[in-house]
Amino acid sequence: MQNWDDFRFFLSVARNGSFSAAAESLSVNGSTVGRRIDQLEQDLKCKLFDRQRYGMTLTPEGRRLLDHVQQMEKSVGALHQNINGSDEALNGRVSISVTDGIGSFWLTPNLASFQKEYPQISLDVVNENQFADLSERQADIAIRLREPAEPGLLMRKVGVVKFHVFAAPSYIDQFGHPQDWADLAGHKIVDYLGYQASKALSLWQETVKNHDRVVFQTNSAMGFVNALRSGMGLGMLPRFYVHALNDLMILDLPCDLFEMPVYLVTHEETSQTARIQAVKNHINDLFDRDRRAWFS
Repeated sequence: MQNWDDFRFFLSVARNGSFSAAAESLSVNGSTVGRRIDQLEQDLKCKLFDRQRYGMTLTPEGRRLLDHVQQMEKSVGALHQNINGSDEALNGRVSISVTDGIGSFWLTPNLASFQKEYPQISLDVVNENQFADLSERQADIAIRLREPAEPGLLMRKVGVVKFHVFAAPSYIDQFGHPQDWADLAGHKIVDYLGYQASKALSLWQETVKNHDRVVFQTNSAMGFVNALRSGMGLGMLPRFYVHALNDLMILDLPCDLFEMPVYLVTHEETSQTARIQAVKNHINDLFDRDRRAWFS
């Protein structure tokens, strides 16, 4: 397989009709052009030009090659036009990996204003509790509830998520308000399986593990919230849900130990891409705006 640069010399000679004219168009000397054409003919094991007194003419093999090389030139040009400057362009796709609750109830409702400002950028929001590998470009941006340790990541601590026990008013009306943690033994519990990997919620996990009335468990944040809304039982939620939902109430139980840091993360190899930087800046601004109410 030849280097594309070899074919540039071939195209120039075919179009200009002589080594000297080709050399002038390529800003090299004539001997360089002659040497490159000789080498190309040796590599392809065929003669491409007949040397005439008035210039160079293509052989039948040269004419066949010319058709292919002109198609190659068009493809290279299209590729360059499509790719050139893409890192600086404010268009394309940006993927965001985020925990299910923050993604569904906070981030997504706040992205409409970004889309209006940058209509050519498409957003892929992937709600997941597993960490996407940013170095493998599984995501461009991540919002994580644990400080990442992978090399090459750029991160900013943008807030803290605090957790509380929530319930629907209909549940409290029927079963009463627990007075302390020990009082939870007499209540029904619903649980979100996404909490099981969190050390910060180990006391809650222990409570669930030893509780004999865990009536519902799910790995869906929306399913978990709907179970609470229906009055199925008590459950642990980030405090910010009080701003997102008006049909659940925070119970007055001590929860000072239940909190997680929030990190906004990008990779050093991609963070300066214009579209990724635009999304990152928008999310940073959202955290700054909502930190006092949602993430402090």
